Amino acid sequence: MEIFNNFLNSKTFDNLNKFIAKKIFKIFKRFFVETDLKSLPTVNYPLNNDHINLNSDILFEDNKKPYLSYFDLPNLLSAIYRSKNKINILDYGAANLNLYYFLNQNFENIQYYFEDQLLIKKKVDEIIKEKKLKNIFLNGTSPIYEEFDIIYFGSSLQYINDYKSCLRNCCKKTKYILIAQLPVFFNSALPETVVLKQLNMHPDINYLYLFNFDSLISIMEKHNFSLKEKNINKVTKFLNFKNFNKDKFRDINMYDLLFELKNEKK
Repeated sequence: MEIFNNFLNSKTFDNLNKFIAKKIFKIFKRFFVETDLKSLPTVNYPLNNDHINLNSDILFEDNKKPYLSYFDLPNLLSAIYRSKNKINILDYGAANLNLYYFLNQNFENIQYYFEDQLLIKKKVDEIIKEKKLKNIFLNGTSPIYEEFDIIYFGSSLQYINDYKSCLRNCCKKTKYILIAQLPVFFNSALPETVVLKQLNMHPDINYLYLFNFDSLISIMEKHNFSLKEKNINKVTKFLNFKNFNKDKFRDINMYDLLFELKNEKK
């Protein structure tokens, strides 16, 4: 296993022919490999216009869910909506407009805030103006920017280098934080994060954090948030960590973690 991991972690793998790399992935289905990096590369998850597909012309039928990193998100939002008759949601790492279209069709009183890389936000801004979309705002740019009912990290927190600062800022503005499809392990003797190399998007090579559960809980508790729910995420078919040392990275998997601000009235 160590020899194969070293190969996956090498420039030789990075430079493989696209067809061969996809063939290796199809056979072995290895999604990630541990690296010796201490933090994410400065340039990580780079985008160009060819990568961006916002599906701006797709309008989902009522009750037809788009692809979601957290499958049960509509039910969670429905519970919040019933208690307040409105929802302010920040979609952090939104990637496209599918969730906005779905929510706008299923909730009458919603304010949807979009956050992603600058290139994607510029495209979204163009679409908002062109199509005169309502109830959607670019995070941090709207004059009615306010506190949120929920901030949703849909498979995105692990790609944020300064995740501590991000969480600190988010915790000041919301009652719930949902971190979906987050790679997590359990071992208090290890550092709070380990940097992984992502293999399944070859020839694009990206890096992400694997989070130590105890350390992440400590960060959230410091900001007065408690863990409300913890579940294994099963959205991505065949996703696994078979090439990881299970004694070192105990119970390693993708998890959905829902945090709630303490001392809030329900």
